[in-house]
Amino acid sequence: MIEEENNQIIIEQADEDEDSLEIPLERRRVKTDRQDLPVETVHSWVNRGKLNLQPEFQRYFVWDKTKSSRLIESLLLDIPIPVIYVAEEKNNTYSVVDGQQRLTSICAFINGKLPNGQDFKLSSLQVMTELNRKAFKDLESELQEKILNYIIRVIVIQKDSDSDVKFEMFERLNLGAEKLNDQELRNCIYRGNYNNLLCELAKNPYMLKVMGSSTPHPRMSDRQLILRFFAMWRNTHLRYKGPMKRFLNFEMEKHQSLSPQDKEEMQEVFNKSIEMAYIVFGNNAFRRFNPSKDGNGNGWENKLNVALWDTILYSFSYYQKSQIIPMADRIREEFLDLMVNDTTFVEYISSTTDKPERIQYRAEVWLQRLKSLVSINNNEPRAFSFKLKQELYQQDPTCQICNQHIHDIDDAEIDHIQHYWRGGKTIPENARLTHRYCNRSRGARN
Repeated sequence: MIEEENNQIIIEQADEDEDSLEIPLERRRVKTDRQDLPVETVHSWVNRGKLNLQPEFQRYFVWDKTKSSRLIESLLLDIPIPVIYVAEEKNNTYSVVDGQQRLTSICAFINGKLPNGQDFKLSSLQVMTELNRKAFKDLESELQEKILNYIIRVIVIQKDSDSDVKFEMFERLNLGAEKLNDQELRNCIYRGNYNNLLCELAKNPYMLKVMGSSTPHPRMSDRQLILRFFAMWRNTHLRYKGPMKRFLNFEMEKHQSLSPQDKEEMQEVFNKSIEMAYIVFGNNAFRRFNPSKDGNGNGWENKLNVALWDTILYSFSYYQKSQIIPMADRIREEFLDLMVNDTTFVEYISSTTDKPERIQYRAEVWLQRLKSLVSINNNEPRAFSFKLKQELYQQDPTCQICNQHIHDIDDAEIDHIQHYWRGGKTIPENARLTHRYCNRSRGARN
């Protein structure tokens, strides 16, 4: 489960199956190039756009003026600074992987401005205290040259390195307190049109509603969800083998440079699918519903369940809005039934969610139910509508089996007084309101 602070959405995802990438022996290497570059060269690369200090996967500049000032003092004292790691991109530019804060501080001092626009003058120096309150332009030329000629060791991770090994390497370079998550690492490795598409779709209004936010997720959890959808949509649940990390890495690597036609198709299928999901489930989209045996019901969870995300959004991609929206109430009730009464489905959305057999079961069982609903003969429906349930609940929210109060409408379901399988019609005269648990118990007894 991934939890974010500052009122960000909580995404519930049980532990995956073992995420070992099992990389063949002959591919277990990263191609690197070691370069010793003067600060002046690095600064020129940044100004010309050859070196990107703020690639999309990186955090914003977080050092304060004191920490940045003491780094500059280290250069002037010839104190070695840690190695910088950069990734070579396909367009022969470079993106910083490790060392962003250091390089940003150095370039900001030479330019005279911190990233927030404040003037950068040295402060809180511990050795060269006479330089406090001085900007780069205020230094003697000898000191300016010393900074510009300072040699930085740069390790270039070459673009033709094996992507799985490179992914693993980037993970290990980010083992500190501010470790990058998987999607932030993918944004580092697989840059291009696909990345840009994920960024755009994270701003979809229905996606924002689902995430319960007015802005995209700061740690790209929304983009990883969208990537999961596309990987499943393109490959189908039958071709998923796991582990999920490799499945998503391969999806981004293979389609890194999307054509305009592919991008348009993907935009269309995601936009219609997320809209249908929100229309059917509203703010409860991709959340679990937990009934209880006492009839009080635990209700809808706030956490977004990744297994439900996969199942619902993937299934809607098979249909058009004209097929789903008119059936919205029945689809919602059917999915509630699945989520409450199919014990295998409940187990498979609760733990080890990314095992292939679990992904395949969830998809198959819901696709079959959805297909039967969409193709149903409207004159002889199997499921009662949500509208009728609302009417019965407003008239009398009492379970017609146990005669106890039903506290939550979603903990209720409409029961056929005469069983459907015995010829009972799905009409108001043959309907009664019950607890889900009571109705299931009745069905078991019969």
